[in-house]
Amino acid sequence: MATDTSALVALSNDVASTVERVAAAVVAVEARSRIGSSGFYVRPDLILTADHALESDEVEIVRAGGDTARAVIVGRDPSTDLALLRVENAGVPLEFAPAEALRVGAIVLAVARDDDGDLAATMGVLSVVGEKWRTWQGGEIDRFVRPDLSLYPRFSGSPLIDVSGRVIGLNTGGLSRRQSLTVPASTIQRVVETLLARGGRIPRGYLGLALHGVDGGAIVLGVAPDSPAERAGLLVGDVIVAIGGQTVEDADDVHAQLGASSVGAQIGIDVRRGGAPRHLDATVGERPEHD
Repeated sequence: MATDTSALVALSNDVASTVERVAAAVVAVEARSRIGSSGFYVRPDLILTADHALESDEVEIVRAGGDTARAVIVGRDPSTDLALLRVENAGVPLEFAPAEALRVGAIVLAVARDDDGDLAATMGVLSVVGEKWRTWQGGEIDRFVRPDLSLYPRFSGSPLIDVSGRVIGLNTGGLSRRQSLTVPASTIQRVVETLLARGGRIPRGYLGLALHGVDGGAIVLGVAPDSPAERAGLLVGDVIVAIGGQTVEDADDVHAQLGASSVGAQIGIDVRRGGAPRHLDATVGERPEHD
């Protein structure tokens, strides 16, 4: 019994030490009218948080002890629910875990802060580690990651860490209405690099179509002049039934094929026109910044 107790005490101490070790890199983020979120340093002057929690351009971060500072939004990608903030007071960034840390059953911790600067943590395991997937906005997520732990509202934007204190991903309730998920480290690193290289935005594929879901596909309600769709020969009234080899059930299925990697690529579009099948090829453009 004493041996069992000692093992539990050791585990408890190790978990608490890991939380303490990453605590300085975790902040509260205040940029909305209701419940705020958390964030963490990914570079000495950059904090990563959940994009859906930024309801205002006026952003304040709260560190340990209630110390506050202004932050500037320097990049946003709603499709992966990631946003970058720049702050003047440098922090110590967290280390990212390697891909092999994504193992079902691995013990993980989520660490967050509230608006008073107080620390919060919750522990669980990785319950699901799946293949890559696309969000309804077309964001490319490298792995489907779902932790089995309690993620309270303040935990959106918080880091999910392994027992060594390395970042496995960012926790968010903004990618699914039904469950909290984790954006994996590999996606974070890719999006951060792209945001910094592309002036704070992620390129998105563009066809120039107005669509509405119908039984068996998405009907074309409008085609923008001189757009990739017009050049490919799409017409108002066409019903898109497949794109990029994937069956289309509604307009979201079309948008899901227009992620950052689709820009400049040729994509096949299968339509029904007047009841007859027709295949078209379009070269995907980049969505205008104002669109």
